Formats: sequence, structure tokens, C-alpha cells
Amino acid sequence: MRGDPITIITTVRDGDAYRDRYFGNLRQILGPHDHAVIVDDGSTAPLATPSDWHNEQRLIILYPGRIGRGAALNLAIENSPTDLIAIQDIDDLSLPDRLGRQVDVLCYDHNQLVFARAMSDPWRPTLAALQHFSPARLYFSNPLHHSSLAMHRSVWARAGGYATDLPCCIDLDFYLRACCVAKARISRLNRRLIERTLDPGTRHFARIPNALYKKTRASVLARYRPDLPWSIWLAAAKLRELQLFSARDVR
Repeated sequence: MRGDPITIITTVRDGDAYRDRYFGNLRQILGPHDHAVIVDDGSTAPLATPSDWHNEQRLIILYPGRIGRGAALNLAIENSPTDLIAIQDIDDLSLPDRLGRQVDVLCYDHNQLVFARAMSDPWRPTLAALQHFSPARLYFSNPLHHSSLAMHRSVWARAGGYATDLPCCIDLDFYLRACCVAKARISRLNRRLIERTLDPGTRHFARIPNALYKKTRASVLARYRPDLPWSIWLAAAKLRELQLFSARDVR
């Protein structure tokens, strides 16, 4: 039997196309003492639960209106009945043993952001069941899926929650702040424990203008760079920036 209970956190805006699949997945993965908190971030038609969830005591749905994704994540976590939190997007699925494996890691050490791999991730040889990432790794690229994140509420609280003033890159900002401010570490289970929807037409990031994304990402990375010691990842990221800059000059 699994140890501590955990709460699935989901924010949604106009996600009805995935509603039934999402709630079916919750039925598969939630234990008897687990919960789910959903924040409807201003959907055109408010999210309605399937009939078999109407009297479900493990489910909380909040309708604050359109408050933005960062504020919606914070509101969901504030209303979580448990200290262990797992993020799941409404269009993604968790495999049956996802929560149990992440709870095991968090019960051993609360001060972590614990991720998992996705079914769509490329296969890479590895010996370790749990891989640790330097936050500097995120300056080169981001191999982490926010929809696979699990953590203890204390990390979120010490980091100051999710940013509410960013148009995008909210996840990246939170990871770096959790490491630099809350002194948490990043870990990833090397098991494929989530299934992602990869259709760009349904993904939030695909609707963000490229120029806005690049500007925001650069601002977030610059904010935390002074707090990180030198590493090969920072050097590699800087080299790539210089190469891209030189390529633009040539054109």
C-alpha cells in the first residue's frame, strides 16, 4: 500500500474535449485518501463534472474566473488537502504507478522537485532509477515536463509560489526559484509515467508568440543566473547564444 496521500492539481481553461478522459484517468490513479483540486481559469463554459463525480469527496473544483495560470496554480495548491502535490494538465494522462513512485521519493526527501519521463520521450540508456539535474541544465534546454511534477507544499511555499506576472515561462521560473531560493533540488525518475498530448493545437505554449516567449525566457534566465555557480551547462548555453547571434549577423 502507498504511503502519504497526494493531491492532483489541475488548472484548465476550455478543456472540455479532454474532460471525460481526464476524469477517467483520475479514477485509475487516485488512492482512497488522495484528492484532486481543479481550478477553472475562466472557461467560456464552466467545467462540469461527469455525473459519477457529483458527490465525490476527494474532488474540489474552484471557479475564480480568469485569473491567469500562475495564480490558478497557486490557488489550487493553497486549497490542497494534502502536503504532497502532483501537477497534471487536463490533456495529459498519468500512468497507474506514477503517484506511488513519486510519493516514495518525496517521503524520503521533501526538498525536491520530482519529475518523470513521458511515453513520448526518446529512449536513452541509464543505470540510475533517479536522475538529479543541476538547475544550470535548464539554461541549455528544458527536458522536464511540468505535467509530471510532484513536490511537497513546503517547497512551493518557500519559493514564493508560482509567478503571477509572467506571460509565459511560469514553469521555468518556478523551477529556478525553487532551486535558488528554496534550495530544492531537481530529480527525475527514469521511468515513463505520463502520457502527453503533443498536438500543438491544444498545447498552451504553442499559442504564445515566439518573440514574446524568447523575450520572457531570456528575462527569467537572467534573473537567476547570478545565483548559480559556473557549470558546463551555463558555458554551453552561452556558446550557443553566441553562435546564434553570429548566424544572424551573417544573414
